[in-house]
Amino acid sequence: MRKSSYVALIFHMLLFIGTTSAQQLLPLDEDAYYEKIQKEVYHNHDSTRIDNYLLLSEYWLQKDSIKSKEALRHAQRLAKKDSVLWGRTLFYEAQYYNQQNQKDRAKQTYEAAISALEKSEHPADKKILAATWYNLALNQFGKKGYDYVVGILTNKAIPLASELKDTLITAHYYSQLGLVFMSVGQFDKAEEQHFKALELLKNIEDEGIIHLHTYFNLVSNYCYKPDSKRAKIYLDKAAHILKPYPNSPHYPNYYYQEGMYYTTTTNATKALESLSKGVELAKKYGQMQILQMLEFRIYNNYLMQRDYTKAKDVLENIVEDGLLIREANNKKIVFQQLAIVNEALGNYKTAFQWQKQASVLSDSLQEANLLEKMNELEIVHTTTEKQRTIDKLNLEKIEAGIENSDKNFKITILAVTLALLLIISLLIYRNYSKQRKLNQQIQINHKQQLLQIENERRFEASQSILQGEEQERHRIAQDLHDSMGGMLASIRMQLSKDLLPSTEKRHTIVQQLDQAIVEMRRISRNLMPETLKNLGLEIALRELCESMANKNLKVQFEAYNLSRDIPFETALAFYRISQECISNTLKHAHATMVIVQISQDDNRLNLTIEDDGRGFEKNKTPHGLGIKNIKNRVNLINGTLEMATSQGEGTTINIECYV
Repeated sequence: MRKSSYVALIFHMLLFIGTTSAQQLLPLDEDAYYEKIQKEVYHNHDSTRIDNYLLLSEYWLQKDSIKSKEALRHAQRLAKKDSVLWGRTLFYEAQYYNQQNQKDRAKQTYEAAISALEKSEHPADKKILAATWYNLALNQFGKKGYDYVVGILTNKAIPLASELKDTLITAHYYSQLGLVFMSVGQFDKAEEQHFKALELLKNIEDEGIIHLHTYFNLVSNYCYKPDSKRAKIYLDKAAHILKPYPNSPHYPNYYYQEGMYYTTTTNATKALESLSKGVELAKKYGQMQILQMLEFRIYNNYLMQRDYTKAKDVLENIVEDGLLIREANNKKIVFQQLAIVNEALGNYKTAFQWQKQASVLSDSLQEANLLEKMNELEIVHTTTEKQRTIDKLNLEKIEAGIENSDKNFKITILAVTLALLLIISLLIYRNYSKQRKLNQQIQINHKQQLLQIENERRFEASQSILQGEEQERHRIAQDLHDSMGGMLASIRMQLSKDLLPSTEKRHTIVQQLDQAIVEMRRISRNLMPETLKNLGLEIALRELCESMANKNLKVQFEAYNLSRDIPFETALAFYRISQECISNTLKHAHATMVIVQISQDDNRLNLTIEDDGRGFEKNKTPHGLGIKNIKNRVNLINGTLEMATSQGEGTTINIECYV
């Protein structure tokens, strides 16, 4: 097999290992599947609703990250009271973080899911546990390598699936193990694992998504061996599965495999036709990862045809799109291939620059052979410049009729001198470029330090203002309670006696004083709620919700697992945020219902405030002082703020922090 084909193999496998959802196990008839789970989220039983919300989150994972997260949040609100059900939601939360390329946060959430799910003996939880172990292995592949992934598959995922006697999932993990062996060039071992998967699947009459992925993997394996005849057998099997579903989003992957098959049979024309069909469908379905895999395969075909110009254009498009080169290994390979095609086109200087960028990446990956290649390109570039100078001098010699050996010798000496000067100039330029980059980096670091200091000053100023505001509220509340309250109470006692001749007038004045005392106490409580200090956050929030409800607005309060040991600063921030949000709803939202929900999971505190009002467009509506105060209070407790709203769809505010 050509070197370029082998590079394509390594590139494909790095992409697969680096993306935990590269082979989503959604049913072939995705439309019917979506309609089914969409209906069942309204089931009366909470556990059924949770499972279907999680399936919705998985369905939208690669299509619409906002809808995926929204479904996940619905599931988590329902699952907060059950630690095992909460563990299921943690797996899907980790999948979401992984899809967003938040690798460290995904790793922590996978580990939390494993800790929760290992406590359950329910088959559904063990199945998710196996998937959690496998996806954690993929997440850590870049740090721990192939051995770690193989170990997790053989010691965790496959044993759990076998214990459950889940034939389909066990076959899936055997096929994934085959992919790992294929990625390191062990095609016979890969074939052995794929055949284990087929052995498990042979008694299942209705071929589905697991069969399809296994056939795809076998096509790839036989193309890389190469064995085009056997590759064609499994390509036809995959086509047979897909035939009843002409609009299936799995067709881009099918055309990728078909393009590989035609590449193996050296039928470049048909290979490009198949790959082009795949590109068109991948764009239609928004499948960006498979799109760039198809484009890289197109590049590979142009390279085999020695059409270096088209090959270069494809690679430059891949670099511009950026998705396929998010991983350092993938980026290094693309840069190397750009150096190769530019070298083939005679663009030695450009080839040198691409190889230089690849060498920077290879330094971090400890691949010293790229440095040697860069030096070779530099020598070629220098030699080419030297040859151009010699050719120019020889042309001048011919035109001038200089034929004696003396002058030839002088010209040779001059050419050598110019070549040496060129080499020295290149070295000086390289040193100058490195020094300039170093100076630029120093300036950038200095600016970042200044910006950090300025941000810290602003944060301290905001903190001081809010603390001063709370201290002043406390002082005014204390004065109202101790001074004005005492005075009004004393006057009331005096007036309640027979100091006025008219009983009716005395009664009227006493009523007015009672109202003044109630109003004074309400103002004092709003300034600094005594309930918060004495009875804790849960009772204070419940009292706040009851006090702010009216005949036009129902305020529903829910609290789960709330501790009495929450630090006062954090409790006060959550109280003020709730007060501000409900107040904003009363003023602007035209809502009929507000739900205030607060929960605690170990040291994680979560507050959600949701209304059914008219909402607003975040990008078009200017944020007033209330929103800014909420953001400042969230920053003071090192929390995170998420706001979901749109015109006519209500508003949901979610705040999280650790206590």
